[in-house]
Amino acid sequence: MRQQGVALISVLLVVVIATVLSVSMIRHQNLTIHKARNVYDQAQAAQYALGGEELARQILWQDFKNAPEVDHLQEDWADKELFFEFEDGDVSVEINDLQGRFNINSLALAGDAGRNAQLRFSQLLQLVGSDSMYLDRAIDWIDDDISTRPLGAEDYDYLGLELPYRSGGQAYIDLTELRLLLDMDADTFEQLQPYLSALPEAATPINVNTADAGVLQSVSRQLTSEASSELINEREAQQGYESVTEFLKSSYVAGLGVKETGLSVQSSFFEVRVRSRYLERYGYLTSIIQRNFDGTLSVIFRNLSRKVFPNVALEENQV
Repeated sequence: MRQQGVALISVLLVVVIATVLSVSMIRHQNLTIHKARNVYDQAQAAQYALGGEELARQILWQDFKNAPEVDHLQEDWADKELFFEFEDGDVSVEINDLQGRFNINSLALAGDAGRNAQLRFSQLLQLVGSDSMYLDRAIDWIDDDISTRPLGAEDYDYLGLELPYRSGGQAYIDLTELRLLLDMDADTFEQLQPYLSALPEAATPINVNTADAGVLQSVSRQLTSEASSELINEREAQQGYESVTEFLKSSYVAGLGVKETGLSVQSSFFEVRVRSRYLERYGYLTSIIQRNFDGTLSVIFRNLSRKVFPNVALEENQV
């Protein structure tokens, strides 16, 4: 009788152990399936984001076919509400003209082009109430020598910091490099950032058809904020200027001594910001697209880590 009791207990222990193992295996399997599903959904959202980038490429290609000589903010690519919804997901796309901003790499230009670039950056610094020393430091960061400009900083200035590093010695790859300039504070950077771009070609002109009021003010110290706002109203009313000459003949610009150097009405570099959704997963993509003289387009930069929100209404739980 006692042996039967021991045998029964042994059987019960085996059943309990088997049950625990079964539950553990089922739970592990469910977790694995859940993880795999999450990975799949996230990968699908990322593919949707790439699809948004491709859509932007097609829009820019069509724009080139329609009007290859001029780019302005009344064209389809500049629509801030490019939103596409489909089963189980959606994609929102925003295209920005990077030549509507001041290219920080133009500070490396020589001759008149370089002097014009320096004057325009200096004007932007004044516009945001920043110290003029950042002009010298921005130039010293990208030049290939160790000679310090009057208010600049070179390697030995940075190597003496608590966390030492060297200056770039090459063109800016991303605007965030400006945060590394000696004594550059977060507030100044945040104020400057909307007016700037970091393009791979130094000699990229400012598109006067897409530049905002602040960037337009940088072309002349005599151009007031009121005049630049009126200039934008005039520009929008006629759907952009057909040429830089037409821009310079505007009553708001004529007589200010604005030089044609570094100005354009056409653009080659665009930033594409995409937010995609697949079920409950989201993908974010920031790309820079270069449109060549023949209309062909190349993606020269992608960032999948920067959370971006195009100017499309989002639900609270999507943020």
